[in-house]
Amino acid sequence: EPAAPRLPHGITIRASIAGQDERTIWEAAEEAFQDHYDHTTMPFDAWLKWRTSNPARYDPALWFIAEEDGQVAGTAICEPSSVEDPNMGWVGTLGVRRTWRKRGVGMALLQHSFRALYLRGRRKVGLGVDAASLTGATRLYERAGMRVNLQFDQYAKEVRPDSEAQ
Repeated sequence: EPAAPRLPHGITIRASIAGQDERTIWEAAEEAFQDHYDHTTMPFDAWLKWRTSNPARYDPALWFIAEEDGQVAGTAICEPSSVEDPNMGWVGTLGVRRTWRKRGVGMALLQHSFRALYLRGRRKVGLGVDAASLTGATRLYERAGMRVNLQFDQYAKEVRPDSEAQ
């Protein structure tokens, strides 16, 4: 069984309260992911519908909020299973707001998620990450004992008229 997370001084983690915390989680995640590659804001109502429309994957008891003095430091939205493997828990979103980064909040949320999913019978936990993230997310996951299981490379080229090629 995974050990309880080591919480940074002043930080607490709690499960979300359905019907009360969704907007708070969305706002914190939007702020945390401003540094993410190609981030675009999803309107709250569309985000909530996307997150809650699949009853097999939506469980508000697996949505976690890290707080300090009543302020949201970070959030983790977990799912009881992944699309690829119904026996693997999934961390769909893990985000820490800029003010609280580099203090151990992300690790604490991740460890809390591991433990909660373990208590649900999950012996594997997965997530997806932008490996080039400016936040160093990949290093966090590796320090937590995770390893690369699958990798996708994305290439892009801007095609525009070339005046010399005419």
